[in-house]
Amino acid sequence: DLLSVLKCRLEVVDDEVSSRDLVNRLVALGPQEEPLHLIELDTLVKRHYDWIRFLPRVRPFYAIKSNDDAALVETTILLGCGFDCASKAEIHRVLGFGVDRERIIFAQPAKTIESLKYAREKQVRTVFDSEFELRKLHEHYPEAEVLIRYRFDSKNARINTGNKFGCDPDKEARELLQLAKELGIKVVGWCFHVGSACSDAEIFYDAIRKGREISDYAATLGFNLNYIDLGGGFSGDKDASILKYAVHINKALDEFYPNDKGLTIIAEPGRFYSAAAVTSVIPVHGKRVFRNATDSTKIEKVFYYFNDGIYGTFISAKYRNQPVNPIIWKKRSDCGPEHDTTLFGPTCDGSDFFASSIQLPELDISDFVVFENQGAYARVHSCRFNGFCLPRGVIFIRRSAMDLLYEVFDVQNPDKIVLDSKYLQENNEIEQLKFDC
Repeated sequence: DLLSVLKCRLEVVDDEVSSRDLVNRLVALGPQEEPLHLIELDTLVKRHYDWIRFLPRVRPFYAIKSNDDAALVETTILLGCGFDCASKAEIHRVLGFGVDRERIIFAQPAKTIESLKYAREKQVRTVFDSEFELRKLHEHYPEAEVLIRYRFDSKNARINTGNKFGCDPDKEARELLQLAKELGIKVVGWCFHVGSACSDAEIFYDAIRKGREISDYAATLGFNLNYIDLGGGFSGDKDASILKYAVHINKALDEFYPNDKGLTIIAEPGRFYSAAAVTSVIPVHGKRVFRNATDSTKIEKVFYYFNDGIYGTFISAKYRNQPVNPIIWKKRSDCGPEHDTTLFGPTCDGSDFFASSIQLPELDISDFVVFENQGAYARVHSCRFNGFCLPRGVIFIRRSAMDLLYEVFDVQNPDKIVLDSKYLQENNEIEQLKFDC
């Protein structure tokens, strides 16, 4: 069964074991050929606890694209999450775990015909945002239940999605709903995405208000939009809280959708669930010092080389404005003075660096550097360029969190068990690692 498979992937540790203790265990292994990812499933469980207590009306559909590590996916299944899938392969994988189709949304507005046929075979809901996608649905999946995706971008998101997906929420949305009516397509709801890692929480209120307008217009055409998807965009670093989003979402739902009867409300958290669950633990493998041309005792800058870079964990640091906050796993008194520093990955690509011109104390070969919040859109991008190793996850869970997963296994309403968990009520903080250990 799923729980037995999950248990084989991880090590259960006592509740008193800290994240710092686990980092020390990995550092004690010494430099490895492969980058190490410390995965703490407790963090994901704590994120889920916060979600269901602060957003009780919104079912989380985990965005599997953010981190598809088997242990994380299995844990979200046990907790009762649904799944936001973007491809045939993701749908196939989630169904392979035994997840019911009702817990899947195929949230890809521009689908291949092959994936659309597969969605039809499995009777999975999907989305559209253009005339051409509607006509494709009419030809290959005419009985589909679909959501119209409209554009509602935050100006304060780390990554914009509206430049690629989503119709204009006013004129174009109405035209598409009219065409759907003509084609006999069953539009059952709406969805939007404000952009990844959005800091502008109040935008959810405005986006939901716009959805209400779309629902009201759709009703004039005979549609009953009873399935709404609030998308993603929730920050997930250790210091992030879902509460700042929940205030605006709950206010909007209470105002514009006060009646729950017959209404399904979902969202697509990925980063919020996965980011803080993974810590990268990597050693310095190489070092290069640049000295002043007239005074060789003065160091102007230092390059460090790691077994991980933009082809492994750190593509988001390079291209998606993901902050890099290196934690030197060494007493500050044992380090050298600070220098202008660049952090390179291992490949032959000169652009394979993930931090430049930052100030760090001088390190030695085999010193370790730790990076928190590396669980989202990191390992999923990794490849074997130059033959270098993919990051290897080392997975832990505290005993009480594992006991909770046993409790929720194969029950109809896991949310009540999670909310009533004394362990989570008393241990909901996520440990943030210190610079000087």
